[in-house]
Amino acid sequence: MINPKKHPFASVPSMRRLGAFAALLVVLVGSAVGVSLLLVSLPDYGAALQRYRESAGTLVTDRNGRPLRLLPDTHGDFRIWTGIDRVPERVRHAFLAAEDKRFLYHPGFDPIAIVRAAATNLSRGRTVSGASTITQQVVRLITPRPRTWRAKVVELCKSVKMELQLTKDEILELYLNLSPMGGNMRGVGIAARTYFGKEVERLTSAEAAILAVIPRSPSRCDLRRPEGIRIATAERDRLFARMADLGWIDRGGLTYAPASRVKVETRPTALEAPHFVDFVLGRRPSSRGELRTSLDLDLQHFAERTLASHRTRLAGSDVRQAGLLVVSVPDGEILAMVGSFGYGARDQGYNNAVLAMRGAGSTLKPFLYGLALERGLDASTEIPDTFRTYPTPYGEYLPFNADRRSYGPVTIRSALGNSLNLAAVKTINSVGVDQFHSFLRQIDIVDDRMAPADHYGLGLAIGNVEVSLYRLVQAYAALARNGLYRPLTAFSGEGTPATRVFAPEVAYVISHILSDSSARLLTFGNPGFFDFPVPVAVKTGTSSRYRDGWVIGYTPRHVIGVWVGNFNGTPNRGSPGAGLCGPILKEIVEHLYRSDSPGTFARPPAVQEDHICWMSGKPAGPHCPKVTRELFIGDPATASRCDLPHESEHFHELSPAYARWLYRREAEQGVGRFRLSTVGASMSADFSISGASRLVRHAMRPPEKQPGIHILSPHERDRFVLAPHAEVRVRFHAVVQPVVPYVIWLVDGMEIARTALPYEFFWKPLRGRHTVHALTPTNEAAQVQIHVE
Repeated sequence: MINPKKHPFASVPSMRRLGAFAALLVVLVGSAVGVSLLLVSLPDYGAALQRYRESAGTLVTDRNGRPLRLLPDTHGDFRIWTGIDRVPERVRHAFLAAEDKRFLYHPGFDPIAIVRAAATNLSRGRTVSGASTITQQVVRLITPRPRTWRAKVVELCKSVKMELQLTKDEILELYLNLSPMGGNMRGVGIAARTYFGKEVERLTSAEAAILAVIPRSPSRCDLRRPEGIRIATAERDRLFARMADLGWIDRGGLTYAPASRVKVETRPTALEAPHFVDFVLGRRPSSRGELRTSLDLDLQHFAERTLASHRTRLAGSDVRQAGLLVVSVPDGEILAMVGSFGYGARDQGYNNAVLAMRGAGSTLKPFLYGLALERGLDASTEIPDTFRTYPTPYGEYLPFNADRRSYGPVTIRSALGNSLNLAAVKTINSVGVDQFHSFLRQIDIVDDRMAPADHYGLGLAIGNVEVSLYRLVQAYAALARNGLYRPLTAFSGEGTPATRVFAPEVAYVISHILSDSSARLLTFGNPGFFDFPVPVAVKTGTSSRYRDGWVIGYTPRHVIGVWVGNFNGTPNRGSPGAGLCGPILKEIVEHLYRSDSPGTFARPPAVQEDHICWMSGKPAGPHCPKVTRELFIGDPATASRCDLPHESEHFHELSPAYARWLYRREAEQGVGRFRLSTVGASMSADFSISGASRLVRHAMRPPEKQPGIHILSPHERDRFVLAPHAEVRVRFHAVVQPVVPYVIWLVDGMEIARTALPYEFFWKPLRGRHTVHALTPTNEAAQVQIHVE
């Protein structure tokens, strides 16, 4: 039998104490489990912080931080995310003094403030004071709630969880970026820019205090109204006193400005450089917060005004649109971009002329001649600027100069400076279309989305390819950078890698030619809009049928590109690009260098200067009647000297390839300083270029001597179509070395003509396949076969 006195449960008080302990333990465990479950069920505030950072609005600024455009966040609010590390202490103190002076010490709720608020509200019989901490306010900003006691308890729990998951700096960062600042503005970043026109870092203590009082009552402290400014200023003064009590500012230094002296100005939402900002956002579509670009807003405004000032003048030539781009040479940063006369529907102004693909015209010639210099030619090398047809898969190609004239023997300096088409086609015919197309790919003029080289053919030399102003300026910057190609960038301080595409010597010679006003006198004269106050390399261009006008100007510091035309492709009234674009370029150059000079292009040591014969273009010899100076890559002494004869016999002897040109010249102007060579001259209508890469001077490889007779027109396997209502004539033309008195022409074995210099006539064709022979009195012969339909 059990002794009840010895049973462990025999003592009732002991049982009660044990039961109470167990019950307490159950309550504590249950509470802990409940709180844990509650905390687990509450939001993840670490993820919330990251989400808000990533979903903030975007502020695009210029290189100096001035706003260009503000984009709303995913909730439609205007908010610029400002990291806590960017917020100075004076701004933090202002907000802490205004909202939660014990923020750094409490666990998410403030027991002292709760007791104080409860006592005050009970004594007044109504709610006159709150006790919400900054943490609790952030909870409400993230998850708005109804004002009930139950919601208040949940909010307190959420605040505790936020304090457990985030640091005090992270919580304050959320508050400073989510607080209402009037209208649909959120956060101190956008408020500082809108009301004071500055970044958070530059706010004064007074300005910070003004912003700190707004979140309490954004409608009462609306700084867009005079009454709101007065109320906010009064609140600011009280806040200053509180900050002095907390020791955060010096009470002796307090000065309160009257409301009338508070410099608050509500700035409209920025819409600056719209085409440029569209371009930037296309490059960085997911950017949030401040996106600092390379644009210089002052230069952008000047460029926009300058372009607009020429609108009426250009309209007189049926030109309705224009574009302008200015970049920095050293780093390739875009400084100004104007995409049209106006960002609107008028004349399709939403289009960006800087990015539009348009006919290149003559703008590619500097790169063609640069490639020729790389392969051994000099600026003084002679090129035949004469008419000639070229067989192509699409038919016979006959290029013309812009003025429909031909200039005979010209140097590369003159051919490039005067933008002669005939010489350019001769050059690409020697350099090679594939080689030039490949080079244009290196400098991003053409890309894989465009047609291959054989689609463009020889016309690539005179711009039958489409290119954008952006790509052109990017390519010309390589010339200004001594042959280093670097992609352009729209972002300040973003370095891009550079690739060498030209030897420094070649880039310098091309820039020297384009800077030489005397080199373009033949076709351009000396217009006032090319009379610059500083040295500027200039190249113009006009596309077929006058659809597009171009000018590119560059110095060692800047590249400026201008395009004019119509977005719908309609031509102008026959005005070339030089006259349309030149005045705009001059105004931009004068503005850029109004107080200093960009300097000159640095001449590489390997580029030397020597006297050349004015007639032959070769290094001057002892009998040259007139000499000038020219640049050579390497030692000019290694080049062959001019061998003109005695002064009484000064003539520039030309190969028979010039016969037709000389015949017409003498018929129109009489006998001049040119005559045909009767011995030892080349038959080629073009010239040959050595294939060696050029870092030091290589002499041009002389053309091979080709004695005999050659038919230049018609070409082998040419096809001609007879039109029922038009008279068709086929030009027969031959060159002979050495010169002969006449050439006999036969068609299908029958003599049809005898021609003296320049061995040319026109034949009325008959249907069928024909064999054409050209014979000399010395029985030398050439033949081609043609087909007439």
